[in-house]
Amino acid sequence: MPQSPLVLVSGLALGVALQVVPTAGNESQLTATEKDTEMIKVADFYVDRFEFPNIEGKLPRVDVSWTEAQGLCQTQGKRLCLEREWEMACRGPENHLYGYGPSFEEGRCHTPSKIGDVWVRGPDRAPSGSFADCRSSNGAQDMIGNVWEWTDSMYAPNRDWRVVRGGSWFHSVNLARADTRYGLHLDQDYRLDLIGFRCCRSAAPADDVTAGARTDDTELAAQAP
Repeated sequence: MPQSPLVLVSGLALGVALQVVPTAGNESQLTATEKDTEMIKVADFYVDRFEFPNIEGKLPRVDVSWTEAQGLCQTQGKRLCLEREWEMACRGPENHLYGYGPSFEEGRCHTPSKIGDVWVRGPDRAPSGSFADCRSSNGAQDMIGNVWEWTDSMYAPNRDWRVVRGGSWFHSVNLARADTRYGLHLDQDYRLDLIGFRCCRSAAPADDVTAGARTDDTELAAQAP
């Protein structure tokens, strides 16, 4: 039986062990759109399985500003993920710090690797899905390393700086964690060949998770310089 592109995870708060309820065997309950899109369901939102363009084997789109990333998501009827949503999808139901597990595993994701006493970087970003084991158990892949990902959350609202998550193939492995956030000087027009994005969408228009998530994001932003 082919793997369903959707996985349902119950629970809303970070730091809580979440129960996984696979949708395999219940595909008749899914809409045609949900069957055809490569998204997974986490709580009451969906997240792309891969970094944009969300196609396995394709290079993630980089050198795109926050404004452009939001627009590209919107053309697909989606949006950038809130920071809180991104972390939930990355941690998976077990609430793992690295998505795939509780501790760093060299070579598991596209991050620098240690050769002797030296940390060595790869030549560039990798096509989505190249590191097959770089995934949380809910199915989200490449959220650790490869390229940073824009989120729809503020790092410093008074400076209009936005949050990126996940680390990259180039930066220190200390940044390639589910709880690491960065945003210094990253305004809505900033672009870099190390920053990409993935899209989310709400499971239903009536869901109120967005309002709650934005409250949490405001609290996180208050911690920024």
